[in-house]
Amino acid sequence: MQLFSFDYAGHEFMVAATPATGEEQVVVDGQLMSSSRNFGITSTHEFVVPALGAMKLVYVLNLRAGDVNYELWLNTQCVIEGRAPVSTEQQVAAQAFAAQQQTLADGVNPGAAPAPGKSNSWLSIGLIAFKFLKAAQVVKVALMAASVAVYSVMFTLEFALALIGVLVFHEYGHLRAMKKCGLPTKGMYLIPFVGGLAVGDMPKTRWQDVYISMMGPVFGLILTVAFYIVYLITGSHFAGLVASTSALLNLFNLIPVHPLDGGRVVKSLVFSGRNYLALVALLIISALCFVLAWKLGLYFITFFIVLGVIDILAGWRVGLAEDIPPLTRYGIWFSVLWYLAVVAMFIGMILLIAADELPGSEIAIKVLAS
Repeated sequence: MQLFSFDYAGHEFMVAATPATGEEQVVVDGQLMSSSRNFGITSTHEFVVPALGAMKLVYVLNLRAGDVNYELWLNTQCVIEGRAPVSTEQQVAAQAFAAQQQTLADGVNPGAAPAPGKSNSWLSIGLIAFKFLKAAQVVKVALMAASVAVYSVMFTLEFALALIGVLVFHEYGHLRAMKKCGLPTKGMYLIPFVGGLAVGDMPKTRWQDVYISMMGPVFGLILTVAFYIVYLITGSHFAGLVASTSALLNLFNLIPVHPLDGGRVVKSLVFSGRNYLALVALLIISALCFVLAWKLGLYFITFFIVLGVIDILAGWRVGLAEDIPPLTRYGIWFSVLWYLAVVAMFIGMILLIAADELPGSEIAIKVLAS
């Protein structure tokens, strides 16, 4: 069925898609140029039109609005971009044909009257949405099961489940921040040996980037403090160890290296300041953190501070990578203090638990001192 169409340079471009099989076709002036199988909402086709040259068509299907956003590239230049409504007449015909074929295969009377065209149109879009939703949920469940299995082998089942809870709560903080900023979200994914990933639209401002990046560790800090309080009240070895591990994992996410949370914060700070005073201030703060971490024997952190400084200098030389509104001067200093305060709290939690000589808590200290 035809999904959408448009004209460029006197040529008619038409995209057809079959939801049941995932087959997509790009037709130019009635000639097939590209064909592939895809069940996602984003698709890319590369082909050559003899009269124009090498071309690339990229489009994203918006199921809720019933339209598509597309870009047409000629060689390395985007020559056209726009939005087109999803064609409905072809959807009705294709849906009726598919229903007729299904009744024949099932032995049902093929003379039965088809549903109204409008219902078929919405049914077709609903079926596409259901396929995408089902595929995404299967992937999420499969990755979560794989994470539990991997961590259960490495630790115990109880600790593996607690670790998954720490990761989920951290990513939930990112998702809550995205929704607070009005950005669409697509849920979270747990990846064995890597951690978690909250998926959503890109931030529209540097402040949104800082806020979304920091809220994951902030939620992680809340959970860490909760387990630490349980440990203080009950003396539970399990609760203390979870608190120490949670602090370490969230602290690792605050390492100032992109694309970790800390790296995203530092990047927003660097590209918001864009003056040598801001750069010098960030380098001085980095140097002070390096000296403090060195004196505490936290060599693991000093190593990543060096990497962070390199990332800052490299980013400064490259220049602005994204044209989005920067942080204000107040926003820059607030973000710096917020970032340092959360880092200090996580380090403090690790040192407090280790000071009680809780068996297993020395792992976090050894990691930081490695």
